[in-house]
Amino acid sequence: MNDRDTTTAVPRARRLTRPRWRDPRLLIGAVLVLASLVATTTLVRAVAETTRVWAAAVALVPGSEVTTEELVAVEVKLPASAPAYIPAESAVQAGTTVRGVVGEGELVPLSALVAQSDLPGRVVSVDVSTALPAAVARGSGVDIWATDARSAEAGPPTAILTEVDVLSVDRGNRDFTAPGAARIEVYVPDGRIAEVVRAQALGHHISVVEVPRAGPPRPEETAQQAEGDS
Repeated sequence: MNDRDTTTAVPRARRLTRPRWRDPRLLIGAVLVLASLVATTTLVRAVAETTRVWAAAVALVPGSEVTTEELVAVEVKLPASAPAYIPAESAVQAGTTVRGVVGEGELVPLSALVAQSDLPGRVVSVDVSTALPAAVARGSGVDIWATDARSAEAGPPTAILTEVDVLSVDRGNRDFTAPGAARIEVYVPDGRIAEVVRAQALGHHISVVEVPRAGPPRPEETAQQAEGDS
């Protein structure tokens, strides 16, 4: 047998050619890179963009009119929930209050605003027979207890109001029967006003107990919570 017959033919190697700019694969790759750059730039801008909205400079309490002096403009990141809050360029209409307490430093949501005439309650002044707890202030929550002090042996106290919101506090000395007496204004739902008026008319001993509340979050924490809920 001849050696030439047993030798396997070796195929020739292909010459590499430079890719042409018209090659569809290059065009598709360039488009993908460009799209990635645009998406990254858009994301970075969205993360860095801030919105100026109103936050509470002091605690906002139901029944108390919200004024410009009680608001402060803050810049926060609200990419999705910005429409839920009040732009700092907008003015709050006269006669507007809040449905519930908005703590100092919290963002003011549009849903919290309501006309004072539409609020289902009234502001009531309560004369307190003893010194108030030191922590009681505007925006605090309190329970109000009444004790019938007319009889020689006082009966058990009755909670006439629970977890009501405090609008104002006057700790000045007054000509009451007990030393250190004070006066507070609280927002009272319509159905409970009669009990408060009756207790004061009968000269009951009025005591106030503070209801602990969590401190208000920082504006950025409020925004992050709102984003999580949306």
